[in-house]
Amino acid sequence: MGIASLLSPGAPGDDSRHSPAAILLTAVAVLALVTTVDALTPYELGFSAFYVIPVLIATWGVGTSRGLAFALLSACCWYVTDLTSGRPLTHEFYRFWDTFNHLLSFSLIAVLTGRLKLLFKREQELRENLDRTLQNVRELEGLLPVCAWCKKIRNDEGYWQELEAYLQPRSKAAFSHGICPECAARLSADNELPA
Repeated sequence: MGIASLLSPGAPGDDSRHSPAAILLTAVAVLALVTTVDALTPYELGFSAFYVIPVLIATWGVGTSRGLAFALLSACCWYVTDLTSGRPLTHEFYRFWDTFNHLLSFSLIAVLTGRLKLLFKREQELRENLDRTLQNVRELEGLLPVCAWCKKIRNDEGYWQELEAYLQPRSKAAFSHGICPECAARLSADNELPA
């Protein structure tokens, strides 16, 4: 399981694609790798930007609170690595200041990533709802040529069809037949049937 597959979105609401334990272990492994590479390279080659990767993995995979925990863990790992790097400082306060800045940056990234994931899920749900709605809606547009006498409709090919035959393939409506009171009264009057 690679990092890309962990970060790739599943179906909305489908957090079972990867177990939270697997995601957290991946984030820990990436943090260990970044810390090791940072410790083995000279302090002139700053790797602080890479400490954000496990924060992103944890936040996107299991939520903002875990992402914030990894922001703290990443800042601590950066601090320990910087402490052992031999970087010359005029005062130890600057190392704490840099650590605080890293923690603040990593935390901000965790919060923004968590918010982005929520918006992404909401957008996916809205898109699915729209797709379902569009599948359920079939709309007739434009003018329908209707015979004034028999009420048949002329289709696109120029043939006259019964209303039911025209609407059946264009909608999900089912038709039942009855007779309205006005037509029943007219029919009774024409045939001299009792009402």
